[in-house]
Amino acid sequence: MQNPLQNMTVPPLNSRKILMIGFGILALILILFSGKMVENVDNSEIVIIQSVFSGKISIYTTPGPVFQGFGTATHYKKSNQFWFSSKKDEGKNTVNEDQSIKIRFNDGGHGQISGSVRWYMPSDDKATLKLHTDFGSQEAVEQQLIRQVVTKAVYMTGPLMSSKESSAEKRNDLLSFIEDQSINGVYRTRQEDIKVHDDLMNTDKTVTVVKIVQDEKGMPMRQEVSSVKIYGVNLQGLALNSIDYDVEVENQIKVQQQAYMQVQTAIANSKKAEQDAITTELQGKAAAAKAKWEQEVIKAQAITQAQQEKEVAALQAQTALLEAQKVKTDADAKSYANARLVTAGLTPQERAQFEKDTKIGVAEALSKIVLPTTYMNGGGGNKDASVLESILGVKLLTDKKP
Repeated sequence: MQNPLQNMTVPPLNSRKILMIGFGILALILILFSGKMVENVDNSEIVIIQSVFSGKISIYTTPGPVFQGFGTATHYKKSNQFWFSSKKDEGKNTVNEDQSIKIRFNDGGHGQISGSVRWYMPSDDKATLKLHTDFGSQEAVEQQLIRQVVTKAVYMTGPLMSSKESSAEKRNDLLSFIEDQSINGVYRTRQEDIKVHDDLMNTDKTVTVVKIVQDEKGMPMRQEVSSVKIYGVNLQGLALNSIDYDVEVENQIKVQQQAYMQVQTAIANSKKAEQDAITTELQGKAAAAKAKWEQEVIKAQAITQAQQEKEVAALQAQTALLEAQKVKTDADAKSYANARLVTAGLTPQERAQFEKDTKIGVAEALSKIVLPTTYMNGGGGNKDASVLESILGVKLLTDKKP
């Protein structure tokens, strides 16, 4: 039987039809590979494009569209936060697993450390190319480089302290040791036996500790250079959110802390009692000194009062002497006047009356003078009486006992 297709004639293709078919195929290719032609570079990203034809790798850091040319484009964040946490709401925990890092301390205790660190891509193209060549993606950089570096730093920090120290007095050291070793490389360490005082048992004991080897300038020596420094990756702002100790360690820390607090309380009470004794002694000395000075004040007041009374008596004596001198002067003046009158020719009766009046006037004058008893009867009384006698020209009577 004859095939009917053999009798069909195919119309010849002209140039117009060929051109239309070519445009159709090109349009189909563009539709299928539209995502491979142009790639957009975000401001926060570094895009690395590998040519599909030559294999050449190009690095783009400037924001905007770039020609991809069907090549392979890999995006890296210029800076990103890497999380190693046990919490499901911290970081991009797509596998819903515990991402914390285990640590072992020098007393055998264990714990899980959670936290984060910010890392930055290299600043030059050569280091960026090496990082891309060795790891190939941002996820690989975080899991195979950043996580491994932090894990090694955590592992080497654990032997530098005990579980209790990591939860209390060396908590800041724990953070600084992990961050420093992550950035610069793990420490070179050595073991050393030292004697420490056990506050709980109140005895000294020998323990083996791990110490950091230091150079002549006191700086820590490194066992190796950190991988992030080799690749030009920069780590900053390491933060620890929590340390989840094993149940046994957690209980041990609580017991140690309670015992330590009891010891500290006992020491504080002892010191307080000692201070109270010192305070009581000082208060007694202060009270004695106060009483002594109060007596000194009374003594000074008595001396001052006696001195004042003495000075007052002296002033009174001087006043009496002056008044006596004045009386003597007045009497002499009157006697002189009367003598002149006698000289002028008084009769015997007038002269006798004159002498009588003179004596009476002197007696009245003397009766008005108040002499201080201190000077009339004291140790210096005779001397002062003689002074008055010489002034008045009369003999003063003093009380003398037989």
